[in-house]
Amino acid sequence: MRADQDTGKRIRERREELGLSQRDLDEGTSYSYAYVSRIEAGARTPSLSAVIEFADALDTTALYLATGRDRDCPCCGG
Repeated sequence: MRADQDTGKRIRERREELGLSQRDLDEGTSYSYAYVSRIEAGARTPSLSAVIEFADALDTTALYLATGRDRDCPCCGG
């Protein structure tokens, strides 16, 4: 599985944990539900700004959505 598929999978899992539809996420961000669908399917790689916006809407961190880690950033060690 590629990294973009992993990110999409984590977005989908977190969205479902919160009981949100793709349209609900669409309403909580500046991205369309069609774009959310493509990310979750692994057909699109979200930009860093998109990952940050999705993380805010999903009450999680961009680090988790991008890497699956809750801490220990690979860039800064934080």
